[in-house]
Amino acid sequence: MKCKGCGVEIQTINEKAPGYIPIDVLERRLGEGKEVYCKRCFSLKHYGKLSASFQMEHSLDLLKKYLSLANNVLYIVDIFDFEGTFRKEVQELLSGKNVFYLINKVDLIPKEITPSEIKSWVKNRLKVQSTRIRLLSARNNRGISGLLKFLKEKKEKRFITVGVANVGKSSVLNALAGMNTLTISRYPGTTLEAVEFHCKEHGLSFIDTPGIITGDRVTDLLDNACQSRTIPEKKLVVHTIKPKKKTRTVFLSGFVKIDVQPGKLPGPIFHVISPESVTVHETNPEIAKEKWESWFGAFLFPPCSSKKLGAHEWKSVNLKLLTGQEVAIKGLGWINVARGPIEITITHPGNTEPIVRNGLIGPLKFKK
Repeated sequence: MKCKGCGVEIQTINEKAPGYIPIDVLERRLGEGKEVYCKRCFSLKHYGKLSASFQMEHSLDLLKKYLSLANNVLYIVDIFDFEGTFRKEVQELLSGKNVFYLINKVDLIPKEITPSEIKSWVKNRLKVQSTRIRLLSARNNRGISGLLKFLKEKKEKRFITVGVANVGKSSVLNALAGMNTLTISRYPGTTLEAVEFHCKEHGLSFIDTPGIITGDRVTDLLDNACQSRTIPEKKLVVHTIKPKKKTRTVFLSGFVKIDVQPGKLPGPIFHVISPESVTVHETNPEIAKEKWESWFGAFLFPPCSSKKLGAHEWKSVNLKLLTGQEVAIKGLGWINVARGPIEITITHPGNTEPIVRNGLIGPLKFKK
C-alpha cells in the first residue's frame, strides 16, 4: 500500500523513515474506507508543516527509470525561474519522447506582459513548435480546461510529469484531475516516489514523479522552511533603478550585490523583478560595503536569519548589457535593461551563475 500523497510505501514501524503512519491510525482509516496518507503528507495537507525531512534520491538516474512508464511527457517549467527549472540535462533524457511543455505560474508575470509575448519568448528559448507549449496557472486554474481538451485529443492517454522541485507538478495534476489527492506544499521534494492516478471523467492517466533537486539556484542554499518563504505568491514586483551621475549598488536579497556604473547621460534604466518577499535595496557603494555583513539575513532577505558572509563562496562577474537584455539569477528573479548600454558587476554565491538572455520584458514596458 502506498501513500496517496507522496507515493511512498506505507509503513508503521519507523517514525523517522518515509511512509510512516501509526498503526491505530492506519487501521481506523482502512476501517472507515478513507484514503491513507503517511504522517508527513497528513501534516503537510492539513497543517502546512513538514514533520520530517528525508534525504531521498531525486536523481536523473531515478527520473530515467520512471520515463519508461509512458511515452507522453509533461515537462513543467516555472516561468518565474525559467533558467533554474528548464534543465538541459533533463531535456537530453527526453530525447525520443513526445514532450509537451507546461509553463506554470504565468499569473505571477506582471500584467503588462501579454500571454502571446510570454509564449513567443518561451518558443524562442525552447526551439519547439508553439503547439507543444501550454501556459498555465495551476493555482488559479488558468489554462487547465484547455489543456485537458488538448490532452484528450492525443492517441495515447497516459502522461508522465517531470520537473525540478517546486515548479508545481502536483498542483498541475490536482488541477487537471479536479481533486486534491496529491500532496501540495511550498517545501521542495514533497513527492517522494512516482504516483499514478486515473482521471476517469476524461479517460486520462497521469504519473507524478519526484522533483529533481537542484544545486545551482540561490534558493538551494536555504533550508526548506526558508525556501518556502521565498516562493512568490503574488505578481512579481518590478523595481525601477535609474543611476545617473554616480555608481550605485543594488542588493537582490542578501545574496546578490549589483554594482552599476552611471554611464553616459541620460543614464541607463533597469528593472529588478523579484518575489514580494525578497528584499531589493538601492544604496551607495560605501554603505553597501560597510553594511552588507550586518544586513545579511537581517535587513536583507533571504537568508532567513543572520549569517556570516564568510560562510559562503563568492564570485563576481562584469557584464555589459544592451537595451532589452536581461540577467537571470536562478531562484530569485532577474534584471531587465530598459535603457542601455549598462555596465554592471554582480557579486553572487559560487553555486550559481547569472544567465544573460534576451528579455522576456520588452524595453518599453516599464520605462519611465
